[in-house]
Amino acid sequence: MADDVMGKAATDAKPVSSNGMGSSVVARPETRADRARRLAYRSRFAAFYVLLAVVAGAGVGSLLVLVGRGSPAPAPAWSAWEPTGSVERRSAQIADHVGDQYRLPSGKALVAVTYSGPPTVTGPDGSSFRVPAIAVRPDTSAGRAESDDIDTLNAANTVMYTLCGLGSACSIPEGKPTAERGQLLRREALELALYSFHYLDGIDSTLVLLPPRADGQAATAVFIERGDVRAELDRPLDETLTAPLTPGVGEIQADEQSVIDRTTRSRVYEYSYLQAQDGSPVMVLTPSLSG
Repeated sequence: MADDVMGKAATDAKPVSSNGMGSSVVARPETRADRARRLAYRSRFAAFYVLLAVVAGAGVGSLLVLVGRGSPAPAPAWSAWEPTGSVERRSAQIADHVGDQYRLPSGKALVAVTYSGPPTVTGPDGSSFRVPAIAVRPDTSAGRAESDDIDTLNAANTVMYTLCGLGSACSIPEGKPTAERGQLLRREALELALYSFHYLDGIDSTLVLLPPRADGQAATAVFIERGDVRAELDRPLDETLTAPLTPGVGEIQADEQSVIDRTTRSRVYEYSYLQAQDGSPVMVLTPSLSG
């Protein structure tokens, strides 16, 4: 009797699911199609992971190549020294820096260099007046220009320096005014111009007043426009002025002498002033035949 009851209970019992809710789940045997589908998915995932590994490896390889090459070398500095601060401060620093390098055989300064900002003229009473325009006369000596072919420039974007000797009336008291000394002064004017064009924004031309000539009959200046020295501005300064130390009178080497003559010799002018119709002074530059 007891065995009959137990057998019936076993027959009537329902399978219990793993969630304890009493519902039954009967596992279906895996068919051949199911197995093929499962293997296909597995193959796809394997191929995806292989491709991902290849991409990651290429990225790591590229990174190692870039690290191995390093950063690009910085462009060489245009000059070993450079001014800082406002335009006025930089201009004054350029005047001091360049002026300190040029010496007479005695070791004294060749000239004192002062920065004046835009061109000015000093009146009889000592008052200074700004020059709004510069009139550049042509060189008519070769017959390629007419005397009335005058180029008038706005002086607002011109910076002026004055080279003043330590003698009377800004003359150089030591030695004789030789061609070699004149070339050294033109080298100084060129260096002032190059520094100004490179480090002063908005400057189109430089005017460097030279010490008075020996005959005292005319005042001369070196007037250089930016386009005149474009090639020199596109390379470091020491590739133009190649001497490791600033030369003295008669010590300029041939390579520098060629550059100095090419950039400054035809740009030495005698200067004077005229009064414009509005009463303002106009600086007139006339090519100096003596260079």
